Amino acid sequence: MADGKGIAVYGASSSDIDTRYCDFAREVGSEIARRGYRLVNGGGRAGLMGASIEGALEAGGEVTGVLPDFMIERGWNHPGLTEMLSTGSMHERKLTMAQLSCGAIALPGGVGTLDEMFEIITWRQLGLYEGNVVIANAFGFYDLLLEHLRYADREHFMRAGGLWQVAASPAEAVELATGGAAYRLSGDKY
Repeated sequence: MADGKGIAVYGASSSDIDTRYCDFAREVGSEIARRGYRLVNGGGRAGLMGASIEGALEAGGEVTGVLPDFMIERGWNHPGLTEMLSTGSMHERKLTMAQLSCGAIALPGGVGTLDEMFEIITWRQLGLYEGNVVIANAFGFYDLLLEHLRYADREHFMRAGGLWQVAASPAEAVELATGGAAYRLSGDKY
């Protein structure tokens, strides 16, 4: 574990998601725990966020949930969190999660997940975040987004090389997030 830090995981909080995505998220949580890392996420009880928490806990791991005060007041937090940190805002939540992590994984999700994913990629580009960023392309969920990012790179709106890596499986996502050379040498960089 790098400096005692965990792996940040972003993902949908919706409960109306196909169970295959929940199974993928649960396995990501389990992989993180089996490798001796703490799972750091938004601490929610539902969707992929909740599934990754349950996977980590079932594998004997620890989970730090970071929630803004208003989410705690509404009871959106997962009841099994090892540690729950409250923040005053969503921005403070994202900063705290980044500070507690040595790598980040973006599971499938909506605008909240995309916001978190693009912010951590931007911070990596600016040198504000040094951890590996992994887009978990479960069942091809991010195929269209990745094609758009390649297009933006080709059109010189960005230089994507090295900012993130793409994983197709839970094990690969965790391996890349933790800096595993086996995938770093052969995995799709974007």
